[in-house]
Amino acid sequence: MITFMLKATIALLIFYAFYRLFLMKERMFGFNRFFLIFALCFSLMVPFLQVPFSFHIGEDLFPEKVPAAFSNEISSGNDTSPPQRWQQGKVEAPLPAQSDTVVPWNTLLMGIYLSGLFFFLVRFIIQLVQLMRMIRNNLTLKANDCTYVLLRENTLPFTFLHFLFVDNASFQHKTIEKEILFHELTHIRQRHSWDILFVEVLKVVFWFNPVFLLYKKAMQLNHEFLADAAVIAEFRNKAAYQWLLFHKISGNEATLSISSPFNFSGTKRRLIMMGQSSSYLKTMMFKSISVIVAGFLLVFLSSGQSSFERTQQNHTVNDYEQILASAFKEGNPFELELNKLDLPALRSAYLSMDEQEKQKSTSFPFFDALAFEKLEALQQAYPEVKTNIYFVRPPDKMKIQDDVFERWKKTRKISFTIDNREIEKAEIENYQPADFAKFTVRETEAGGLFKKSTYSVTLMTHDYYDEKYYQSRKTVHSIEAEYPNDFRVQVDYWLKQAAKIEGKLPRFIPPNFEASIFHELRVIDPVQLYKEIKKPTKYDSSKSFPIAIFAGEGKPILFMKLPTI
Repeated sequence: MITFMLKATIALLIFYAFYRLFLMKERMFGFNRFFLIFALCFSLMVPFLQVPFSFHIGEDLFPEKVPAAFSNEISSGNDTSPPQRWQQGKVEAPLPAQSDTVVPWNTLLMGIYLSGLFFFLVRFIIQLVQLMRMIRNNLTLKANDCTYVLLRENTLPFTFLHFLFVDNASFQHKTIEKEILFHELTHIRQRHSWDILFVEVLKVVFWFNPVFLLYKKAMQLNHEFLADAAVIAEFRNKAAYQWLLFHKISGNEATLSISSPFNFSGTKRRLIMMGQSSSYLKTMMFKSISVIVAGFLLVFLSSGQSSFERTQQNHTVNDYEQILASAFKEGNPFELELNKLDLPALRSAYLSMDEQEKQKSTSFPFFDALAFEKLEALQQAYPEVKTNIYFVRPPDKMKIQDDVFERWKKTRKISFTIDNREIEKAEIENYQPADFAKFTVRETEAGGLFKKSTYSVTLMTHDYYDEKYYQSRKTVHSIEAEYPNDFRVQVDYWLKQAAKIEGKLPRFIPPNFEASIFHELRVIDPVQLYKEIKKPTKYDSSKSFPIAIFAGEGKPILFMKLPTI
């Protein structure tokens, strides 16, 4: 919403500045009327338009995320509910909510907006009702082009839709100048009221944006230019009409903002415009430039991609890995501290990669819209909830004893495989025990009374070990949250990958698995759960996921399941 309003306002201001500086000074009133309406419609639509060649402005100008102080409240309306007790598969009652002094900015801002919307909507309706009452409470006279409303009070003529409001006495005695009546009839014939109604509705919806007031005044003045031009073309006495216009400036003007009064302010500008002339070449040039301005705004303010895929920054795979690396615990590249992670930058870098790059990079399978939203909310819960994401660790390096290595070399029925490549037995002489980081020994054929066993030794060099376990793609193993009183909750995320490999993903991994994990880790109270649940509770696997609760170091004190969101 913030991005939409910023882009729409920028477009509106650029269009309006172009109109004020160039178009307003030229006698091209019909085009100007179209331009102003087009500018309003186009500016409100351009943030949603998609073009494949757009150039996106950076996120610093158009932030997709709210400030950190707001995000804990705005991230999700569902997350504001207190923790719940789960026992015997049913919700009993909410756990005591922790004290929270964060201002509910989303509720506050929405309340302010709705209050303003209600006020301006009521004001708009009141003006419509006042006009309807004038029509209903006064004499009306239908004519070919309009319906006259004969008012009792002395006022200058004004129009609304097809109604022309005039002073009854002046109308009956035919003292209203023909030029004035023709001026007002022009408003009706050209349907100027619909333009005003359109911008009034926009003013109600976007009451907080003063740009729409500028557009309304520009529209009303351009309507007067159109009506003045029609009068001069009909009566061909410019001087007399200018004198009449000047003479009527101090007349009683209608107070309703949605009507079109004869002596609308801007008389000086109207008098100047009556003597203005514009060349065909000049008007065509400005029309062409207006198309270029619209094209410029389309390229620079359109979405170009879906809103979720808008990356705006040209990240590379290295950017993605570096952002992750900055959040790993010092000295441990397999334990990520969530509070250190720049989540918006990480998502932007991830979305900028192609599918092949994503498959090779470190796994971080939490960019689904709902999961990412809950993950950001969990991050905001720090330091009350300290969350770490653990990646699959490589196996410990092994040391080969010298005497064991010598026995291998002397064994007759033995084969060697080094770095996934089978070698000749004689080639093992080129190696030392310290050259290897890992080994396994298997008996491939059992021995008998007169037959010796056959063995296979698989060896892994340090370079191959580093390439396989440190330079290859890391995958998430588990997610752990630490709470006050030294309680911890752990979720084994590797279960999802195991279920996927075995083809049991739909059965054992519930929908919204990641989002549910992050949501529950943020809102649960493990101490309360441990006190109230005396034995494991069985849940439907398709609607729950398992957790382990720890108290300090050591083994888990409780295994249980939590429901998905």
